[in-house]
Amino acid sequence: QVTLFDRSGYRPTLTDDGRALLLDAEIIFRRLDRLNARVTAMKQDNETEIRLAMDASFSRARLADAIRDMAVDFPHVDFHIKTTHEAAVIREVQEGRAHIGLVNLAPGLPGKNIDGRDIAVARHHIIAAPDHPLAQLPDGFPLSALDDHRQIIVTDYAADTRQFDYRVHTTDVLIADTYEMQIELIRRGLAWGYALDHHIAEDLAAGRLKELRCAAIQHPALVRYGAVWMVKQPPGPAATRLLDLISAAPDVF
Repeated sequence: QVTLFDRSGYRPTLTDDGRALLLDAEIIFRRLDRLNARVTAMKQDNETEIRLAMDASFSRARLADAIRDMAVDFPHVDFHIKTTHEAAVIREVQEGRAHIGLVNLAPGLPGKNIDGRDIAVARHHIIAAPDHPLAQLPDGFPLSALDDHRQIIVTDYAADTRQFDYRVHTTDVLIADTYEMQIELIRRGLAWGYALDHHIAEDLAAGRLKELRCAAIQHPALVRYGAVWMVKQPPGPAATRLLDLISAAPDVF
């Protein structure tokens, strides 16, 4: 026999066993609420799961904020998020492993049977550690100064680094496959590199990194991001709400 209530006082109170069972009951009720929400969503042809493929350069904070805010209206939706690089995002969508891709709209991306929309813009900065030789030069230094120092770029192992890239200015190149690794190496003064607003804002504000100003690069490139999906499988109400929230977030320049 389990005693759920202590009736020795003026009002009955839960015993330790009662409180433990109450927690279990609350979990069960939450699961029932979620089940009912899923059934309702299915009846209304709404999504119950969203599989996302995200470009590694896209802002994680921007996506996380949108998912948090979307959950208010669509608490029943589950997410599966895979982070990868540029063209691989498109492949995840084309091969059915992702419903939606958040991709850097770089030239040459495959787009057969793909539809989409713009969602965000970010800007590149040229950065180095404060004690790096380039950081000691006055603003407006010549392009040739960049050639004298190692540059770090981010790419996946499958990329052909021999192809022309206007952002690569030297043959002494260090390659990383994540932006986190790139920033760590730059912080330690091992190289200079291009980085996006959302990757370095805190480091710039704290003085851990310094923005370099080269006379020949007055306008470092803007990066456009888009959401893509198969033409025959457009986003449903939940995914559309997610993309609206991502688009509504302010771009950080």
